[in-house]
Amino acid sequence: MLDSIKYSYLIDPDDVRAVIPDFTGQPVIGLDTETFFEPETRQNQLSLLQLASPTGRVVVVDALAAGIEIVRPLIEHPAVVMAAHNARFDEGVLRRAGFEPAGFVDTLKLSRRTLTLDSHSLASISEHLFNLRLDKTHQRSDWSIRPLSRDQLYYAALDAVVALRLFQELADRLQQEGRWMAELRRATLRLPGEGTPTRAEREPARRSLPPLRPLTAAEQQTVRRLVAWRQLQASRERVPVQAICPDRTLHHLVIARPRTIDQLLAIPGLDSGRVARFGSMLLDCLAASEAS
Repeated sequence: MLDSIKYSYLIDPDDVRAVIPDFTGQPVIGLDTETFFEPETRQNQLSLLQLASPTGRVVVVDALAAGIEIVRPLIEHPAVVMAAHNARFDEGVLRRAGFEPAGFVDTLKLSRRTLTLDSHSLASISEHLFNLRLDKTHQRSDWSIRPLSRDQLYYAALDAVVALRLFQELADRLQQEGRWMAELRRATLRLPGEGTPTRAEREPARRSLPPLRPLTAAEQQTVRRLVAWRQLQASRERVPVQAICPDRTLHHLVIARPRTIDQLLAIPGLDSGRVARFGSMLLDCLAASEAS
């Protein structure tokens, strides 16, 4: 029943790792995210990742406590279909977090092609199809605070479950009408297993950089500033420092002195995901080192 769901709130990376097999083999997964605006980066940052399986397994992964690097194989698996309402937003959130989602299906697009409603918000559709009124007052909660309330966590988990149920309901209707495959294609942001671009195809051509050379005293000081920033970021995300960026990348940064996001994309070790997550911070760090 949608009005009474059970979920697991995961704050330990080992617990997250343990549940991944429960989702990997499923035909579709309901997915949702909760975010907060971080003034330092001037971007929405991921707070929670919610997953709902057709088996009834529902998890809320705390991205600030447990991190989400462990779910990368699931999010980037080309054969895993992830149903999300207004999926472009969730896909964008995960891309800024450094992921390359492969199989998002937008239930908002499916709904607009299937239902005749004044509003296609998740709350409106849920009430129309399932007679379930979603309390959206928590949508604008401060998702950066910890601990989160039980009401916040339940709200987050329920949205993923409703997205999954909505996908299943619309799929049934469209299959009966003989329109399922055509509408699925329209609603899929990137077709799983069909023409998914490689990383090399997604990345712009890199400009040639000056060869590595011994650093000046000022450049060495800038590297130390970058190393300190990288250590802080790695501690926040609970990942090895090399997962943020390699040592050699820091060396290239102080030699090339990029001043724009596009120039950062030419630095070895900075793919589009890393630039989306850390680009503004890196530019600020480099600018601060010049000013000091």
